[in-house]
Amino acid sequence: MLKFEIQGKYWKNEKTFPSLNDYIHELGRNPKAGGAMKRKYEKIACDAVRACSRGFKAHGPVTLRYTFYEPESGQKRDHMNVFAFADKVIQDALQKCGIIRDDSPEYVDGSQILHTFKYTKGMPRIEIEVIEI
Repeated sequence: MLKFEIQGKYWKNEKTFPSLNDYIHELGRNPKAGGAMKRKYEKIACDAVRACSRGFKAHGPVTLRYTFYEPESGQKRDHMNVFAFADKVIQDALQKCGIIRDDSPEYVDGSQILHTFKYTKGMPRIEIEVIEI
């Protein structure tokens, strides 16, 4: 099992990651801007993975458990919109870092992915567990 955390206010100086709606808005504004946004957050995720992976590599299928700590004050966002963008970027980062071979259903069991949301007065973050099945 691998545990890592993405901590910080990267999105609009208040949240960790943008939502799927924010990403779609960027794509609509300019496809290159959407691609740049995805690359930016994938790099943030890769940095967090590399800081904690210590050579971990999954040999079989995995499932993922996410805990999102959103700011207690301010706009409460749609959980699925937040989860959808983060899940895509984080799975791509796990693949890029060599933790998983691919993000297809053969290697990531989506039926067991768990996402939990909590609200905090502290620093927003996403805690991720990669669990081999």
